[in-house]
Formats: sequence, structure tokens, C-alpha cells
Amino acid sequence: MTKIFYPDFFNDVFGPIMQPGSSGSFAGPCRIGNIARSLIGGDPVKVGFLLNRSDGRLPHLVNFMSDRAYLGGIQGFQTDDVRLFDAPSLAREKGISYDFGYLEKDNPYPGSIEILIEGKNGEKGSLTAESIGGGMIRTDRINGFEIEWQSDTYGILIEKASGDRADLSDAFEEANRPRLVNRLKLKKADHANGYFYEFSEKPDLQEIKRYFPDDRIAVLPALLPVVTTPERRPQLFKTVEEWRRFADGKGISFAQAAIEYEKAFSGWSGERIWDYFEKIADILYEQIHSLEKVGYENAKDTSLLPIYGKYWDRYEREKKPLGDPLTKHILRHAMSTNAKLPGVRIVPGPMGTGGGYLFSALDAVREEYGFSHKKLLEALAVAAALGALAYTHTNASGSVGCVGESGVCCAMASGAVTWIAGGDGLQVEHAASMALQANLGIPCDPISGGLEFPCLTRTLRAAVTAPLYADLALSGIDPLIPYHEVLQAIESNFRHADNRYLCGPECGCNCTPTARKCLENLEQHSEGILHFHADA
Repeated sequence: MTKIFYPDFFNDVFGPIMQPGSSGSFAGPCRIGNIARSLIGGDPVKVGFLLNRSDGRLPHLVNFMSDRAYLGGIQGFQTDDVRLFDAPSLAREKGISYDFGYLEKDNPYPGSIEILIEGKNGEKGSLTAESIGGGMIRTDRINGFEIEWQSDTYGILIEKASGDRADLSDAFEEANRPRLVNRLKLKKADHANGYFYEFSEKPDLQEIKRYFPDDRIAVLPALLPVVTTPERRPQLFKTVEEWRRFADGKGISFAQAAIEYEKAFSGWSGERIWDYFEKIADILYEQIHSLEKVGYENAKDTSLLPIYGKYWDRYEREKKPLGDPLTKHILRHAMSTNAKLPGVRIVPGPMGTGGGYLFSALDAVREEYGFSHKKLLEALAVAAALGALAYTHTNASGSVGCVGESGVCCAMASGAVTWIAGGDGLQVEHAASMALQANLGIPCDPISGGLEFPCLTRTLRAAVTAPLYADLALSGIDPLIPYHEVLQAIESNFRHADNRYLCGPECGCNCTPTARKCLENLEQHSEGILHFHADA
């Protein structure tokens, strides 16, 4: 049984809808926590979160709020739940004992976390999984069985109690065939047998027990907005050239061709897809105006993130910024994006705040030049397709360097601005290619405890330069290299380079003495945060 799964708009690019933070370090861990919770079928009383020692990621969990996300997930909080920010204190109030630490011996899954969870009913579960960027996750082992799954379906894990009685798995599969997406027969090291079923709709637990009355059953949630179905069609296009040819062949607009791509993946109607873009636009609009609504001076700084928008607001009011009106307009929106105010939902694109930075440029252009809301939604669809192509040809995340985050964000924004300003499909590609070329070679080097640097400067640059690349493309300049080839160059560099110098604590700004001092301060700040024992 073969499952069709490729990058799409609402799972990979503009997803998940979440509380402000990193999609890979906040939303992804929250989803992993939710899966772990499902293994015990209720509230936990004891949880261990174990990392590979060679990864050295323990102090960084606090820096990106991953500790809160894991703890929120095991309490059942979803990615857009504001309670995530208080997850540690809420876990303590509930008497949940937890420890973040290292495995005695590294497992074979770099970047993974192993969660050992115990419920009030005595049920125990274990999960090894990874956050792979953009809020997407991948499981490696569930209760000792090797299972690779991305929470894109409803998963049913059947652990066989005995091999002696009649096996009714074929009858169960036949009875549920209309919803069945995939089936795996499992065996683990201790020779225990099991099955893993994937469904496009949430199955009835009582029905499952009819076929497996004596076996252990875990119902795992589908956490992605677009669930995989048996009716999914193959990917319509993998390059912008193929995208243009598809549009021309069907006699439809370049933007409508993007909608057809998502229809093939999701099975949704065009109306439902446009409605979802409307929902995304509403969330992003609230995000880029959030500091104005709450009041710049009312927004609260935290120990890990000052509200830089306060500095910009004072500067605009008291001095005369050097930039042009459009740049100043984009920056005002982008400073609200950076503020990451709890309770103000965000939509990634591709990194956690990428959608907000992209929308800062897009909506400022719309407001300055009077473009229609319909054209804005079309531009979001164009940006989404550029993002899906990015995920097709590389890993659009910090693992390939900052080009995979702020670089792809800038390319998406540049193509979207080109479209809203009246450009065609070729000019959209030219703008996206130029933006991506300008970002090649930049490492992903967030300073641990470094108050959002150098991420702040790069994401702001992504927003304010989008109209520049749009103008260059609209003027007729051809950057020579097709968009997909620049993406492939990113992937080639990732495969051949020492990854330590593309992403992490050993590259870029982190090589400076000041960055090392920031890490030391963060490690001191983290002491005591990552552990709680209810019976202590």
C-alpha cells in the first residue's frame, strides 16, 4: 500500500496556526507531546524527556520555549493554545513529575527526543520522534516499534497480546477499506507483533476492539490540517516552469493553478481552499497590527525577548527615519511580527514568524498602492506554491542554513509582491530566484540567550527587500538561474558541507566570545526549570 505525500500549502508552508514562536522548536515539540499523551489515553503523572547527549540541545530547549511546548503537548494543549506559555507551572499544579535530560547512550536518530510517559491509570508509553522544521514532525519508534509517521493520518497501533488466537486483521482492514490509507505489520526486538493502521477519518475505538478485544490499542491523532486520503492525486508541478505550463494548458491564471495544486493534494474544493487563505490572512493581519492594538508601551518585555517595536515606535515619533515610506510601513508591521505577543496567533511561512514577515511586506504594498483584497489572497496562494516548491527541492528550515528560513521567506514574499503588483508567472520566478540567490551561504546561527539576534536583522531584511526583488523582476531583469535550481544548490551545499557550520552553536555569530557568554548565562538561567518531582 503506497501513500502519496508531498509538500503542500497548509501542512508545510502556511502551517500550523500557532502561538508565537518557532514552528520547528515550539509547534513541532507541542505536536510530539500530544502524540506521547495519546499512548496512555489520558492524563500523565510522570514524564521523562531524553535527548541524545551528542546533540547538546538541553539548554537550548529553554531558549526556544521547547520545554514549554513538550509539557503543553503532554497536557493536551494544541499549537494555538495560549496555555502553552504556562505549561510548566500548570504541569506542577497537576502534580505531573517531569525531567529533561540525556539518554545514557545516543539512539540512532539525530535530533530526536525520547519521551517515557506514565498515566494515572498505570498505562505506560514510549515515543521517539523528531521535529523536522515548519511544525512538521516524524516518529521513529512508538512503544518500541519502528514506525515512521508524520501525524498526517489517524494512526492506530495494535500491540498483539498473543499469537495463539485467530488473527482478524484482514477482516478489520476490509471492513474499513474506504478510510484506510496505509497498513504496516510490525515486529520489535523482543519479537512482539503488532499492526499500525492509518486512516483518513478518526476511527471508532469500540469498533477496533471488536476485532482486537485482547490487544493493547493506542489511537494516535491526526495533527496536520490536511489529512492524507486514499484519493490524493500526484504532485501537479515541481518547478515554476511546469507551473506556468500547467496554467497555460488549462487556460487558467497562474494563481488559480496554485489552487489546483492544493486541490490535488487535499481533495478540498476551491471554495474551501480560498476560505482557508482568508482565515490565514485574517490571522496575519491581526499579527502585524498587534503592537498597535495593545499599545507599544503596554507590551511586556521578557528576559529572552525585548519588544524592539517600542524602540522603532519612539524613533519614528521623535526622529526622522532615513527609509522611504514603504520601507517604514513594512518595518512597522514587521516589528509587531517580531514582538511575539502571547495570545496573538501566528502562521509560519516557512519559519514560525515567516508568514508575518511575508505579510508585512505584502499588506504594506497593498495599503500603499491600493491593490484589492482579492489580489492579496491570490498573492498568498502564489507564495504558498513557491514555498511548497522550496520544500520539494530542499529542507526549508534552519538545518540548511538561514537561507532555508529567512531566505525562502524572502523568496516567497518577493514572488507574492510581484504578483500583487501585476507581474506574470515568469516575473514571479525571477523575483523569487533573485531573493534566494542573495541569501545563499548564510548560516542559521541564533545566539542562545542572544535576545533574538541575528534572526531579527535577517527576518526584517527579508520583509523590506521583497519589493526590491519584485521591482527588479518587473523591470525585466532575468537572474539566469531558475528558482528550483537555486533550491537544489541549497540542498547540494547541505549534503556536501559540514553541517555544524550551516546550523547550530558552532557557526556564524556563535563563534564570537560574546555569544559564548550569552550561552553561559542561558545555562545558568535554565537550572531548575527543566525538572520537577511532585513527590519531592
